Amino acid sequence: MKKRIEIKLDGRSLDLSPGMAFTLERYNPMFEFGSITGSKVYRFTVPFSPTNNRIFQYAADPQALWEPRKYSAQQYADGDMIEQGVVFLESVKATGYEITFGSNLGDFFGDLRDVPLTDIDFGTEALPADHKDISPEKIVAGQTVYTLPTILNAQFYGTNVVAGFSGKVNEYLAGTGYVAGSPKVPMLNLHWVLRKLGELCGFSLRGQFMDDPDAQRLLIYNTFALEGATVLDYRNHLPAELTPRTLLLSLTLPPFGLSAFFDVHKRTVTLDYTENKLATPTRLNLTTATQPSIYPGNLNNRRLELDWELDTDDGLMKTIPAAVAKYTAPGYSTATLFPLKGKFSTLVMDGATGLPKAEQLGITPLTAQMDKKFRPRLLFWEGMIDNVPRASSSYGSTSLSFAGPNNLREKYWKRYEEFRLRTFPVTLLVALTANQLARLDFHRTAGQEVAVHVRGLDYFISAIKARLPLSGYSTLDVWRR
Repeated sequence: MKKRIEIKLDGRSLDLSPGMAFTLERYNPMFEFGSITGSKVYRFTVPFSPTNNRIFQYAADPQALWEPRKYSAQQYADGDMIEQGVVFLESVKATGYEITFGSNLGDFFGDLRDVPLTDIDFGTEALPADHKDISPEKIVAGQTVYTLPTILNAQFYGTNVVAGFSGKVNEYLAGTGYVAGSPKVPMLNLHWVLRKLGELCGFSLRGQFMDDPDAQRLLIYNTFALEGATVLDYRNHLPAELTPRTLLLSLTLPPFGLSAFFDVHKRTVTLDYTENKLATPTRLNLTTATQPSIYPGNLNNRRLELDWELDTDDGLMKTIPAAVAKYTAPGYSTATLFPLKGKFSTLVMDGATGLPKAEQLGITPLTAQMDKKFRPRLLFWEGMIDNVPRASSSYGSTSLSFAGPNNLREKYWKRYEEFRLRTFPVTLLVALTANQLARLDFHRTAGQEVAVHVRGLDYFISAIKARLPLSGYSTLDVWRR
């Protein structure tokens, strides 16, 4: 049977040249830490025809008025939809219309993609006239928006003396509320921020991370004080160095190591723990379709190193405490390090009070400290305990540390570390069918198929290069499972 391909733009099929072929590239986000590469096809040309002329607004006619635009696109092979994304008209050539295809994952954020979070309007709310009456936890429709946990930070005002300040941020007294001399600093819930970004940019979030009840308690720590403000502007309490894009990408790095799957058509982002995705069963057997020659490659950087960027404006981080120190795998033969460094770290805990602590100047107009900064850090909201609004670097079965009980390495990186110690890279040449290529659409299926079986061994797929029409061999870059 003759192999065929079809490309639809906004539901209309393009006319293709006889014998036209191109290569579809696809990447598995499970193995892209700190970056996510969408599927793509490099520039190719479709012929002039009445249908193509209409679709591309007669762009070949110098008198035509056409505007550059993106087209919603679907690719079909032998009747199966194998990919979806967007097509751009790049130029008009003597032979036809030159176009590119891609997932365009950055489009999920639109114009907000690289805008600092502090410049995005997340909304506002009126504050009580007396800040002692601020609620320790703001909940809307069952979702925590922000909390005001008590933090030990005697350096908040530096050397300035502020009446009533005892060295505690968000100091709270039962029956009275927040203490007048204590700075009030709301800390936004991470999941609320993610969902709000989805609302602003037109996509929804789902997945294991979004459904995790412990992760739903994560707070984004900050040092921006309200200091008599009548309105709470949410954006003030977010890290200036993060944008929507870098916020999402930072979640694929330590501490959590998430896999982010983008469905372009449904405009959903699925955030799953890579630790769990590594346990996905291998269901696709490609033994009979794979060329006999398989040559294992070499991997030197097998030893995992997990780290995060510390906020060195916090005096307690000048000499790195053991609780926030990086993890470095033990020496293993001649293996070198594979370092991963995330943006989110945490605070150290005070042993005497069980409260988070810092030695950091706050952002406040009260003592002319509006130029101070803070970096991304996370805490878990514990709730009101013994009449104290409490947050911690640990909650339930998770500790925001690479060492000790319930540590991050054990919970989110153990499978990957063990996998990296024993794996090796391989390039497979496989005669994929259209149905198999459709099953291996990592983003659209949210990673339901991430591994294949070939002659007694299982392999995780990291990338695919499929020559279309599917009349020959596709190249699969894989890792021994």
